[in-house]
Amino acid sequence: MKLPRLFKIWIMVASRVAQTQILNSIGGVFFLIGKVARFLLYYVFIYSLFSKVNSLSGYSGEQVMMFFLVFNLIDIITQAVFRGVYHFRGLVVNGNFDMELLKPLPSYFRPIFGWTDIMDIFISIPLSIFFIIYSSNSGIVDGGNAFIFILMMFNSILLAFSFHLMVCAMCIITTEVDNLIMIYRDLTNMGRFSTDIYPTIIRTIVTFVVPVTILFTIPSKAILGLLTINNLIISFVVTIVYFILSIKLWRYGLKRYSSASS
Repeated sequence: MKLPRLFKIWIMVASRVAQTQILNSIGGVFFLIGKVARFLLYYVFIYSLFSKVNSLSGYSGEQVMMFFLVFNLIDIITQAVFRGVYHFRGLVVNGNFDMELLKPLPSYFRPIFGWTDIMDIFISIPLSIFFIIYSSNSGIVDGGNAFIFILMMFNSILLAFSFHLMVCAMCIITTEVDNLIMIYRDLTNMGRFSTDIYPTIIRTIVTFVVPVTILFTIPSKAILGLLTINNLIISFVVTIVYFILSIKLWRYGLKRYSSASS
C-alpha cells in the first residue's frame, strides 16, 4: 500500500482517537498541565544549574538547552505517533488482532499507529514554535545545518519506529509489553542532555545497544554544527541495522502468533 494512502488512513484513525480523548476533557486538561509543568521544571533546573557553573562536559548553557529542547521535540513526536504500542497487548490477549490481520493494511499498522495521542500533538506545536524562536535568537545555531538536522530527525523517528516494532513483536511472543516500553522510556531519559557526559562504557551502550545517542544527541549536534562525518555514518548504520532486525523479529513474531481461533 502506498504511503499517501496509509497517511490518509492514519489521519482517519487519529481523528477518531481524538474524539475519544476530547470526550474525557478533564483528564486531558490535567495531562496537558502535567506535561507543561514537567517541561517548565526542567527549564528552571537548567537555568539554575548554569547560574552556578559555566559549562557541562564542555557545553555552554545555551547548547545544553538545545539538547533539552531537541530531546523533548523528538520524544513528544514519537510518543504521540507510536502510542499504539501501549494498547497492543489487549489486542493480542483478547484475540482481536486476528481481525486486524485480515484488513488490507500492513500487519504493523494497528500495533504501531492504532492510537495517536492528540494531547502530545497539541503540546508539540508550541514546543516547536519555542524551539524555532530559541534557535533563531540564541546565536549558537547555523541556519546551514537545518537540512542535516531535519535528516537526522527523520533518522531518529525511523529508529524509534524500529524499537517500538520490536516491542510489539515481543508482545506477540510473550504477551508482555508494559515492562519493555517502560524500560525504553527510562533509558531514553538519559538523552535529556548530551550522552557525552557519561563514561565511555555507558556511551557505548547508549549508542549501539540502546541507541539513545542516535535518537537525541546526534540531531542536537546536527543543529549545533557539531556533528562529524563518522557520527553521521554511524547513525545511519545503526538505524538501518535496527530497522532490519525489527522487521525480521516482527515477521518471526507473526509466525509464532496463536490466533483466537487456534
